[in-house]
Amino acid sequence: MKPKIVFLVMSAVSKPATIDQLARALAPHVVLVHHDFSQTPDFHLTAPNVVLVPDPRRTGWAFFGFVDGIFHSIRYALEHLAFDYFQLLSPTCLPIRPVRQFEEHVSGRAEAHFDCIDLLRDRDALMSVGYRAFTPEKSFRHRVFRRLSSAYFGALAGRRNEAGIWLRSGGGAGIASRAALLATQALARPAIGRHIFGETFRPYYGAAWFGARNHVVAGMVDAFDAPGVRRYFSRLRIAEEFLFPTLLMHLGAKRGPLNHFIQTYNEAHTGEVGEEQVEQLARSGAYFARKFPDDPAAPVRLRVLDELVGGKWVDSAGAAAESKPVAEAPARAPRPPQGDGKRVNGGAREAHWASAGGSAV
Repeated sequence: MKPKIVFLVMSAVSKPATIDQLARALAPHVVLVHHDFSQTPDFHLTAPNVVLVPDPRRTGWAFFGFVDGIFHSIRYALEHLAFDYFQLLSPTCLPIRPVRQFEEHVSGRAEAHFDCIDLLRDRDALMSVGYRAFTPEKSFRHRVFRRLSSAYFGALAGRRNEAGIWLRSGGGAGIASRAALLATQALARPAIGRHIFGETFRPYYGAAWFGARNHVVAGMVDAFDAPGVRRYFSRLRIAEEFLFPTLLMHLGAKRGPLNHFIQTYNEAHTGEVGEEQVEQLARSGAYFARKFPDDPAAPVRLRVLDELVGGKWVDSAGAAAESKPVAEAPARAPRPPQGDGKRVNGGAREAHWASAGGSAV
């Protein structure tokens, strides 16, 4: 039996025709659209498989309403839509394989698909974004440790593109760099940093565009609703890049790779996919890509929908592309107890969240 999939698209300023095009490419599955009408009041969709989320939240880049809107939409899906698998998308995403291949993919062994980096084990991650995870964005500590991050890497830092995000790399040479590292390592300790993280709730960092089965997203809602959790993450800069991978790792779902190909970042923003990258997309092993131009008539969008989603793509040697699944990552934590298939029992976790959340400042 084919899985029932719900795709959530978080919309604010994109053209309705762009989202309609995306929704039609994902038919017959439901495309749940959370649209912020405060940013674009004149917004009408015509794709027959679209469902609009009622009472949408105000959203925006680096604004916590984006996270609130996602959880509001997940709750709506759990209560009103029958589905086996949930996939988060942006309006500028497109599928890059036929939908039937994605159906087969999510019917495999993995319970969730995402990529992430352990902030406490990866020095580049710790020094690039640790200050964002351990300090409220508007605090004096945030400003201090942001400057220490810059001091650690200096002007000649390298760059890593990994887990759907990017990090600065290198650094660590010189007295100033070593002092910055020691200070940030101290900040990472909950007793000093006064944050929610620790050995039993490790911080992870990665792209927000996860996919997961019904019981996993239900577990994410339970964890997010636990005392202290929303309060802590709501004060972080671009919190979703920490919140989603951290919750997913904490739940212990069997993990597969991120379903997305994400174009190389241009500074802090995702780059735009061009026609010259169609072959790269076809060979990426991913099922979706971002970001594409916000124009349904853009040549690259039309090519991807016709050649990759429509199954017409052939490589430069004239051979049809083969579907090569990406190997699944091993589970890194115990699988959580399951309830009735819709909700995961979160009682034990909530006790931890409450105690951890109480120390956050």
